[in-house]
Amino acid sequence: MQALARYMMRGRVQAIGSIVSLALLSLLVSPLAIFTTAGVALVTLVHGYREGLKSLIVATVVLTVFTGVALNQTAIGMELALKFWLPAWFLASIVITKSSMSLAIVVAATLSCLLVLGFYFFTDPAAHWYEVISKQLLPMLKEAGMEIQEGPEAEKLWQFMSKIMTGSALALFLALQTISLLLARWWQALLYNPGGFAQEFRQLRFGMVAASIALVTTIFAITTVNEMVLNLFFIMIVLMMFQGLAVIHHLVAKCKLSPSLLIGVYVIMLFTLQHGAVGLLFIALIGLLDNGLNLRFRLCTKVQDELN
Repeated sequence: MQALARYMMRGRVQAIGSIVSLALLSLLVSPLAIFTTAGVALVTLVHGYREGLKSLIVATVVLTVFTGVALNQTAIGMELALKFWLPAWFLASIVITKSSMSLAIVVAATLSCLLVLGFYFFTDPAAHWYEVISKQLLPMLKEAGMEIQEGPEAEKLWQFMSKIMTGSALALFLALQTISLLLARWWQALLYNPGGFAQEFRQLRFGMVAASIALVTTIFAITTVNEMVLNLFFIMIVLMMFQGLAVIHHLVAKCKLSPSLLIGVYVIMLFTLQHGAVGLLFIALIGLLDNGLNLRFRLCTKVQDELN
């Protein structure tokens, strides 16, 4: 990781080459999109938003030309730049101008919520996703040899999925952009400020305004059957999850708890994703409550008293 970051920081050519190469690899292995996005953020964090924008534009041109010649699909470069690189540059620019990673993540969540509202005010997202599932996804899965359930129960499942796909997709977008920004900030700290990232991440806090909106959204999502609110709820969960993780990292560091606790938290989150994401919801609840109750201080004090 550090070697990759150091190579990207050798010069503009190396940075653009790394960003484009990782983008091409992400077409084969989609999780690598995090690294190419983090590359854009790293260039911006280190060299400023002007240099970051220049690198983004050149990388977009190079990727567009390459995919146009090699794959006859020039849209891939533009699509990747608009979906991943441009938001990463924008969020990194907020970090360097406002000196606040928390603000950048809140802005990313706000933009995600605005996109949800825009889709519901101007389109019918559920109808769009149902068409995608029924006419594109299911036939593709059948061609791949997968057994697809049919009947009334399966139909209810596809309809439910179509109703939550907008919020799920944008929550995933928020998670990807946040992880990419955190990764870029970690790379920057490895190169120029060892240990700085851990301290900055443990101080992550989104504030009472974001927490209040998350709380109201959660209450409405639970007590009503409003489809739009449910999709907004997914974004609020992801936002508060990152603060919850920051709280846990803070407790482990300040209360001198075993680092294995962190491993356990991430394992639980991973293995409960297919079972209602209970672990993720619990971490998000910790983040939500921390804004008003300052759990970092209260829990750490309680733990230290018990140890003494």
